Amino acid sequence: MRIRSLADGVITPAEAVLAALTAQASRTTDLPFLLNYAPVAEMNPFQRLLYCRASDAGFALVPATGFDQVAPVSWAGRSVVHLHWLASILSGAQTMEEARVRIATFRTRLGMWRAAGHRIVWSMHNVLPHDCAMPEAEVQLREVIVAQADAVHILSKASVDEARRYFALPEEKTFHLPHPSYEGWYADVGDRMTARMDLGLAADEFVFVAFGSMQRYKGLNDLVDAFAELKRRHPHRRFQLILAGKVVDKDFHAEIVAKCEAVSGTRVIASAMEERQIQTLMRGADVSVAPYLKTLNSGVALLSSTFRCPLVAPRAGGLAELFAADPHLLYGGGDDDRLVDAMERAMTHVPRQDVFDRILEEHRPERISRMFFDEIRNRFFAGMKGGEG
Repeated sequence: MRIRSLADGVITPAEAVLAALTAQASRTTDLPFLLNYAPVAEMNPFQRLLYCRASDAGFALVPATGFDQVAPVSWAGRSVVHLHWLASILSGAQTMEEARVRIATFRTRLGMWRAAGHRIVWSMHNVLPHDCAMPEAEVQLREVIVAQADAVHILSKASVDEARRYFALPEEKTFHLPHPSYEGWYADVGDRMTARMDLGLAADEFVFVAFGSMQRYKGLNDLVDAFAELKRRHPHRRFQLILAGKVVDKDFHAEIVAKCEAVSGTRVIASAMEERQIQTLMRGADVSVAPYLKTLNSGVALLSSTFRCPLVAPRAGGLAELFAADPHLLYGGGDDDRLVDAMERAMTHVPRQDVFDRILEEHRPERISRMFFDEIRNRFFAGMKGGEG
């Protein structure tokens, strides 16, 4: 596979660019555009969904495993560098001085890309990294990127106000396109009964599932506590709570496992999960839960909607926007509107199917991808020819 070949050094970044341009050129008589993106995320299908109509739009698409692989070929006037997650830039920095040196180095890299004629777009997945060690440095890094970027892609309208608490975000640079759904990406051919049998669930159990990498900011401790309280409120109901996902922090994983051992009906599946198994979790669940302590955009919300599975989540950011038409299972943190209260509401609430219809229509990957490339072309390449021949 191309990404593995890049990571292993089997092919160089320049070779990857030239191969992509050549392949795209074979589809049309027009000169291709180039979109080089980094860092590539293999476990998260977001990038593949966002770019799924790249070739139709006339773009040769080239992944880069790190920022040092970006823009190895000058394609002046028809090239975009698309930046995603920024964590690697300051990862491991021990002092503010070290962080400033890294920021200065990255500023130079951005300037070199611009000088070579590449346009720069940043997708702001989060305003600041979760549990970041040096918030001041992270803010400085984003100030540099916003200043150098030609455009900033936001995934929720709430992102603008949240970002402006920390750094300036010029309105003329921003454009809003939401997170695509996962429609068509994950298999969905199983039925509910088979899914529950595969998970070892009884027919009368009410099942909550929290899926995603196991990290502290995702509020899993609070979820286990809320689940225990829900069981006390309804001692005659049978409940199951499944926490499933990749282990990122081994210490936190051990902490969660120990906590779950003290609460009957809880189970931890420490696995990234094969793509074909996602349908088993989503179809086996009565309700999906995303109890994040801090959230702006949530792929889990779109994953749950893809499978038409009700979601309990905070009333914040993109979650509030996504479920504006039916916010009954969102919670605000007040004394009578906590996580446990939303979980209790989920026991009887039947979501409106037209809400899922609207979400899936508005967030269809093909639609979002076309809108993304339309935005890029209109901003940077208006009047230039390119696209499917």
